[in-house]
Amino acid sequence: MSGQKRNTLMQALKADPKKTAALGVLLLLLAVMVARSVLAGRGPARAAASNVVSAVSNLITGSKPGTGRGASGADQLAGTGRESSAWAALQKWADAPVGPISRNLFAVRMEYFPTDGSRTTETSSSAEGFWEKLEKSLALQADQRDKRENLIANYRAEASKLKLQSTMPGAQPRALVNGELVAEGSVVAGFRVLKIESRRITVEREGIRLEVLMR
Repeated sequence: MSGQKRNTLMQALKADPKKTAALGVLLLLLAVMVARSVLAGRGPARAAASNVVSAVSNLITGSKPGTGRGASGADQLAGTGRESSAWAALQKWADAPVGPISRNLFAVRMEYFPTDGSRTTETSSSAEGFWEKLEKSLALQADQRDKRENLIANYRAEASKLKLQSTMPGAQPRALVNGELVAEGSVVAGFRVLKIESRRITVEREGIRLEVLMR
């Protein structure tokens, strides 16, 4: 190959860094293949590998083909013909436009990762069971809260009918409720008297505590 062709190829490689990088990758793969062929230890493979290594070395260093140390005239002519064809093919490839990428390299092909249908069904049913239980629990809590609020309202209405007439504080306090004298712990109109204080008493029914004031 003439010096002008080599210069043209080197300028083309420098002008397009993407193609230069791709060429470097190809040369690296070629070197790996050559190394594997050499390590195999076979005679024909070793000879072919030697020729390829020589060609790759010439491509990388930019030296003229067939001018290696110890090469005979016939070998140089044969090498010149083979490597000139390689140079021509390489230059043709370098001059060709880079084709567009047909697919998104960052997109995941879901068809390559099939899912287990039974596992999906089991997970889905478990999730549905969880939400159903949660909904029932919330509904039950709401019902219990409504019932307690209604119960408190009813007991307040009944406690309002208690008429505290007087209180008698002391070591054993007493109170007169609806004309009945009661002490702490007594039951009047369904309410248990918890505490007797001046002008008021505290009563309880089913855990609900209410105060009755003297009017």
